[in-house]
Amino acid sequence: MVLEGTSAASRIHVLGAGAVGLLFAAHLRQSGHPITLLLRSQASADRFARSGGCISVVDDWVRSQPSRKILQAKGSSDDMARWLAEDIQARATTPLPSGCDQVSHIDKLIITTKAQDTLQAYWSVRGSLNSKSTVVLLQNGMGTYEAIQREFYPSPQQHQQELISEIPTFIIGTNANGCLRVPEDEFTTHHTAKVSCQFAVRPSLLNPPPPLPPSALDMLKALSSLPLGATITNWSDLHLVLLLKLAANAVICPVTALTGCRNGYIALPPPNGTQQCADVGYYDSMRSYLSSACAEIAAVYARAHPHLHSELTIQAIEEYVSHIAYSSARNRSSMLQDVTSGRQTEVEWINGYLVRLGQQHGVPTPVNTLLYTLVKLKEAARYHTSYE
Repeated sequence: MVLEGTSAASRIHVLGAGAVGLLFAAHLRQSGHPITLLLRSQASADRFARSGGCISVVDDWVRSQPSRKILQAKGSSDDMARWLAEDIQARATTPLPSGCDQVSHIDKLIITTKAQDTLQAYWSVRGSLNSKSTVVLLQNGMGTYEAIQREFYPSPQQHQQELISEIPTFIIGTNANGCLRVPEDEFTTHHTAKVSCQFAVRPSLLNPPPPLPPSALDMLKALSSLPLGATITNWSDLHLVLLLKLAANAVICPVTALTGCRNGYIALPPPNGTQQCADVGYYDSMRSYLSSACAEIAAVYARAHPHLHSELTIQAIEEYVSHIAYSSARNRSSMLQDVTSGRQTEVEWINGYLVRLGQQHGVPTPVNTLLYTLVKLKEAARYHTSYE
């Protein structure tokens, strides 16, 4: 996709200062873009100001064996694995009254909050957005875009004239770069795996669709230049990637959250490999689970997205899930990290999304319904004490 005719860099707001938000904010700042972090509270904004307005990035990926060899071949070392993105602004997202002098237009916004926090986060900045704005949704799961449309821009075809000046352009993204943030370093992100990220403009619900505003072209150009394996693609191609990623998350994350195991627990041994598990029933149990879960997801996709049926077969989904489980075998899924820390998970936007999609299209989803229910029970358990 050729990005031409874009204007000079203007401020990019990043809503969500978790590991992903900090990583993208830091790299965008390094690329010369003015950045404002939108934080939950004024106290957080004050702490960021006292820290010098800097985001610290630790490139842990350079310490991996393959990367270390490449660095040594270039005569470099991994001593420069930590770097600072400086001169970053921050402010709280407390909504201000419409018409207030402090309400400023947001030209470009990246939302990296947890999926369950999206609507509240969007509400906090909606007064600063209009049709000249571009919003990037970079989150796990699916359904946040649809939730925003239902909540803030309902029935666009019936209210087109009213909404044409209000609805921003939306860019959907998916990120495979590994990163994490440790609690004691609030504004430090660890880039653990350098992989890739993809972005595409979500087709407008208005008919005819309005032309892309300059902010969208600027945002796409900024994203495409990031040293994070970034590519710009079309929506149909990205949609397929998102559906496969959703399947992998739906199969892997709940089981890891419920068992406390890393992603490799889901990975079956290669066909000619040696069975390493002491429990001889493990292979048959996991084989049955993978087959059932992937078949159910394929059935939902076949009904909901028939034009993608040939690319979302049971075999294709199972192979993708297995690939992700193998390649991230040592990782702790975000859902496992959430339940371990007593936080709400994103299961509503992963397995819950598949359950709702199945209901809409008349496809039973017993596996995903059970996984969803068990994870919700696991979440609720943190509110209850043990009885002796």
